[in-house]
Amino acid sequence: MVLASCAGVHHSARPVPALGATTWTSYDGKVMPWREWRVPAGTPEKAVMITVHGLSGAASDFWLLGERLPPQGCSVYGYELRGQGNDPDLARRGDIDSADQWLEDLRAFDGLVRARHPGVPVIWYGESLGTLIALHTAASYHARPDAIVLATPVAGLRMDVSLLQRLALRGTSYLAPSYRFTLGELAGVDEKKIRVTSTSMHGIQMARTPHHVGEFSLRLLREIGSLIDGNEAAAKRTSIPVLMLGSPHDVVSSPDQVQALFAQISSPDKVLHWYSRSYHLLLHDVQHDQVIADLLRWLNRMEGLKRPQPPLR
Repeated sequence: MVLASCAGVHHSARPVPALGATTWTSYDGKVMPWREWRVPAGTPEKAVMITVHGLSGAASDFWLLGERLPPQGCSVYGYELRGQGNDPDLARRGDIDSADQWLEDLRAFDGLVRARHPGVPVIWYGESLGTLIALHTAASYHARPDAIVLATPVAGLRMDVSLLQRLALRGTSYLAPSYRFTLGELAGVDEKKIRVTSTSMHGIQMARTPHHVGEFSLRLLREIGSLIDGNEAAAKRTSIPVLMLGSPHDVVSSPDQVQALFAQISSPDKVLHWYSRSYHLLLHDVQHDQVIADLLRWLNRMEGLKRPQPPLR
């Protein structure tokens, strides 16, 4: 009877991550779009870069990397973040159950890309929110890239938020996790006045962006806050090469916050570049050519990079 009852129990198989032509399946069965820019035929492949976009962003935001890097021997892969503007589940856009889902997605996607490019160094390029995801995933020891790029890192919040406000927001996020706000409402400013490049404002640029997400749940904002709070610990566990790209005019984090995060990174191989005439979206601003030049110079140093091994525990 015991054997018969055991035989009748059905165990559902855990989803297996897979990379399709235009969509991929993550660790939990979630299917999301992705795109690639491959090294031209006949060009030796030196590295592979995985891009992680920001809040209300998309893989297409990295078209400049896809245009400039492959001819230099670096393929570029971009995947869409769940809960953002290209999530096929419309109801989940602007929401996330846990930041761990973002970290596990990057870990799974990294594994699929490595399987396609065995022995080739894999570098993560995070922008804004993507820097939090890249930094914390790299520090988790579950998935270790060969190096990471942190472009306009979310090192803290430039806007002044009191402890009482933070506690109130966090408490409310558990009582009404799906309640949504616009970024302008949270910051107490008109989104049309939030400058993201030297020639464009957030509200105007997002209005003509198809993947724009208008409102974000309190739960998603709480999860981002938890990542920010854990930045120092993650930075101290980061020993791989790091390239940080910052702007003193960034709307999210102040120069002092960026400098502090850079100092906390344990890696002896770290570089910080500032772009004084640019704003939050460095690849779309007036100094984008300099950003690419600095990135290529740094990538050339990465040739022959050995994949780091996780420490023994």
